[in-house]
Amino acid sequence: MHNNLITDLMDLPDLVATDLIKTEEYLVFVADYKIDHVKCPVCGKKAEKIHDRKTQMIQDTSLR
Repeated sequence: MHNNLITDLMDLPDLVATDLIKTEEYLVFVADYKIDHVKCPVCGKKAEKIHDRKTQMIQDTSLR
């Protein structure tokens, strides 16, 4: 699987696809950040520590 193809099509340049899961109803891709640091949500500077990373399920529009 070309990791950039999925994230490019969905316009998610900061992510890289790490896994693809096919079910009868859905096509799910698992993604992670390309970078190993994050910005502080308050000031925007590089955060020294990451307290938590939460898994998020995001539904895109239907393809068919």
